[in-house]
Amino acid sequence: MSNELSITKTLKTQDFSNIDIDLVLNYLQTLDYDLKRTRYIGKIISKNERLAKYFFFREKLKIEINSSDKTFHITEILDQCIDWSEFWRLLVVKKGFCCIRLSGELHGKSRFIFLSGPNILSEPSTDLSDSIYQHVDY
Repeated sequence: MSNELSITKTLKTQDFSNIDIDLVLNYLQTLDYDLKRTRYIGKIISKNERLAKYFFFREKLKIEINSSDKTFHITEILDQCIDWSEFWRLLVVKKGFCCIRLSGELHGKSRFIFLSGPNILSEPSTDLSDSIYQHVDY
């Protein structure tokens, strides 16, 4: 039976190099991520980390509405309503998200990988009582 971690297998199937995988695992171990429960979310190429987070999650939050009104732009509304730095902070604390810059550049842009899992920075519980909706009675 193989002792290879699920996250390692996932990164290999996503065509990450051994150097990239070692870098990711070292980062995760530094912050005491539970490697057995850490999950790969995706990757992006971007100019810097702030833009990588913004464009990656903006794309993940894409909402398509079939409408005859061609001027309806939900993404622009989200941009005005979401505090992206607070959004990221909550993802880190509540869900153990991380964004890791990988080595090497492509045309002045860097590669970033997104993962999520329990770690030293994330809260231990994901109960509703610990949610961002603490003030709401369920």
